[in-house]
Amino acid sequence: MGEIAGAIDFVRGLNAARSGLLACPVSRLQVRFRLGYRRACELAGRLEEMDVWEIVVTPSGLRGARFK
Repeated sequence: MGEIAGAIDFVRGLNAARSGLLACPVSRLQVRFRLGYRRACELAGRLEEMDVWEIVVTPSGLRGARFK
């Protein structure tokens, strides 16, 4: 549960610094928490399930996260 709480705090900090769409959310989780791709995807999905953010695909094909 510590990883989830840390990730929520991290995302809230990003949300305070920016508004709108966050580019490359999985990569940001990988770097911040030193995770592999699969584990970062799982964490990103868990944050989406908890209504912290919504993972979206932009028209150009990039993944992003929209803060909730």
